[in-house]
Amino acid sequence: MSRMSQPWVSHLLLTVLLLLCRYASAVKLHKPRSEVLSLLGEQEGRLYFGNCEQSSGRSSCVFAIDESYNQEPTQCAVTSLEGKPWWMGVLETPAYITKITLLNIDQLYRSHPDALRAVTIMAGDDVCFRYESDESFVKRSFPCDTVADQIVIRSRMDSAALTLCDVTVYGAPIRFRGVVDDAGPLRVQWCQQSSVSGNGYCENAFDGDANSNHNARPCAVTIDEATPWMSARLEIPSLVTEIKIFNRADCCGDGLNQFLLTLDNRVCADYEGATFESKSFPCKFFGDRLRIKSKKNRAISVCEMQVLGYPMELPRDAKFKALGCYKDNHKDRDLGQLVSSILMSHEKCYSICKRLGLKYFGVQGGAHCWGGSTYGKHGKVDEKKCSIPCEDNERQRCGGSIFNNIFEVL
Repeated sequence: MSRMSQPWVSHLLLTVLLLLCRYASAVKLHKPRSEVLSLLGEQEGRLYFGNCEQSSGRSSCVFAIDESYNQEPTQCAVTSLEGKPWWMGVLETPAYITKITLLNIDQLYRSHPDALRAVTIMAGDDVCFRYESDESFVKRSFPCDTVADQIVIRSRMDSAALTLCDVTVYGAPIRFRGVVDDAGPLRVQWCQQSSVSGNGYCENAFDGDANSNHNARPCAVTIDEATPWMSARLEIPSLVTEIKIFNRADCCGDGLNQFLLTLDNRVCADYEGATFESKSFPCKFFGDRLRIKSKKNRAISVCEMQVLGYPMELPRDAKFKALGCYKDNHKDRDLGQLVSSILMSHEKCYSICKRLGLKYFGVQGGAHCWGGSTYGKHGKVDEKKCSIPCEDNERQRCGGSIFNNIFEVL
């Protein structure tokens, strides 16, 4: 491959993390393509692959990404004649993908049924296009408006050979918050588990308290069952670097001596070892779906799971800056004007306060929008106090019961 890096990727750690990606998370951005590109501050351009795989190897998958555009069989990625053949490529960096162009083998060289006559084109978990025709094509472009780092070309034919002389992807790279700094904690949006023992709900594993005594402070605990599991979804797809698990110490810790830890179906850890009180596992992938699954028929207990990494910067057209979590008072409001209490999000509160000419705005209790010209009279508090999901966007946090997430209108 003649091109293996993009100039905007300046930090070595980011490059290492992205080249390790093997599977993808995908995010649909429900905005016009031109608007998303504008918000990203980028123009649509070619995106480049870091590695690839295919279902069988009559020719290497890299011939589809070597930029040679040669349509002879020896210069194309070609699978065996098989059922539902596929090709997969991982981009150098997660990106907003706008278009995928496929170049097929020259018709003169086709000796097997062409798998591209019925093919599904995917970016991450999202289907970009399902193509079906009685005739093969030589070159064709397919629209795809999603964020991902993996492209999959999968035939739906039961007996065919997949031939790809070139796979070209267009779009714009996305950015990640704080990538030049140390990895920070990532928030979890929701969780679930295979079963619940007593008050051992999965939320206990993400409450910020690593106390390993279940009787003093409940952990997340399943019942004894076949291969129990717990899963969680991050608020924002992120470059995850490390996952730290705190086991139960008062009893039953051997439930975590054989398990799989995955992020978006990629294995971060296949652990078989001694019982531990706490242990860190490197997990250098892009994704948002965590899962820990026991290999035994034994209850698992997770007192805390800490996820470190760099969250993706979702594009938005609102122009405001987060200032932190601040205490409020029912009798002496920090922000003097309640402007809305209906289906709240950061963008909605911003829009209202900007129209009213208010310099600062705060969201509280998941639903309330306050505005004012000053803020902070009752002091700043830990971000954990502002943990209630916004009613109109559960990926965002809209304060606490008497705490505001406060923003400055720029």
